[in-house]
Amino acid sequence: MAQHQPIFQTKLEEDFVQIPMNIERDSTTLVSSDRKPNHWPTIVLSTIFVIIGQSIAKLLENFYYDKINRSEYNAQRQNDGVWTQALLQTVGFPLLLLPFIILLTTKKHNNNPPITSDQLHYKSLAVIYICIGILMSVQGRLSAMGKLETPFLLFTLVYLTQLFFTPIFARLINKIKFNRWVVISLVFAIVSGALTFTSTFGGEPDNAEQRFARGIWAALFAAVCFSLLLCNIQNVFDSYIFKRTESKPSFASVFEVIIFSSLAATLISTVGLLIAGEQHDLKREMNGFPKGKGAYVMVMVGQAVSWQLYWVGIVGLVFSVSSVLSNVISVVSWPIVSVLVVVFFNFRSFSGEGHDEFDTFKGVALIPAALSVAAYFFRLHKENLDSAY
Repeated sequence: MAQHQPIFQTKLEEDFVQIPMNIERDSTTLVSSDRKPNHWPTIVLSTIFVIIGQSIAKLLENFYYDKINRSEYNAQRQNDGVWTQALLQTVGFPLLLLPFIILLTTKKHNNNPPITSDQLHYKSLAVIYICIGILMSVQGRLSAMGKLETPFLLFTLVYLTQLFFTPIFARLINKIKFNRWVVISLVFAIVSGALTFTSTFGGEPDNAEQRFARGIWAALFAAVCFSLLLCNIQNVFDSYIFKRTESKPSFASVFEVIIFSSLAATLISTVGLLIAGEQHDLKREMNGFPKGKGAYVMVMVGQAVSWQLYWVGIVGLVFSVSSVLSNVISVVSWPIVSVLVVVFFNFRSFSGEGHDEFDTFKGVALIPAALSVAAYFFRLHKENLDSAY
């Protein structure tokens, strides 16, 4: 034992200074050591935001397509509104400015150390936010296009591939290794999402409008874009935001990522909308909306607000845990949306072929969804217990 004594003769102050402030993400966990271990309130609240935001946005989207009578559209008007749908997903970001300012003010009152320009990496973050904005805009347009050109059953199964792409990108970009509980959660999420294939969609094309090849490719690339989007957001947190201060990161960073990325996405979608001439379609739809112009405006505004609630939840889960959990929660909320569409639209099929019923698949889909969340949350609980010792 004597031969080890020199190790303990080092001054305490010197050892303390040499401790690294930015600890790498552990290879066996999905929770960064820069984050607080007891983050359940943030996780639960973000999960609720994802479910509520996506549910309301999808219900209003179905209502919109149903009332503008998509069944009477011809091939030339097949993709009316695809840029508009992409714009609605990001244009509501000014609503987040007030909570962002409040959280920033609260953070300053906590006497955090000042942040220098070198720590912020302004130029790098600006480029990254623009790239994330491009992904948001392209993903929104491609997903809208895929739903309008393929049967919703086929779109659902192809778009579900995001649960295959996200773990791959998370491993390559975020250097994450997975444990059995996360793999189990992903498997249940895939099963849950696949069982929603019997759902209907208000803008589903008829036989003459279906373009399988282009619609499938649009859905596939939309899934890739969404996966890349989540993993790049996590990279922003881990490589930039979490390292620019010695104190624990604030939830204000969630609003920061959404606001600046949505600003870029909104500009891109607006330009695309103007080039495509969709502003004329919006005017025509408003004038001919069966429920009146006021109802049309409310539907569009409601979608914009709901999507912002959804993004706060999605990015909040990336902030609290990882891109993988964020994607899992997004997909396992599909069965809930599927059931709500049946209930709110009185069991009527948008395609005109019979009725959209609460069938066995919709009911069973809720079971693997719950098991997926339970498996992931159990792993997080174990990680919290391990970090306490």
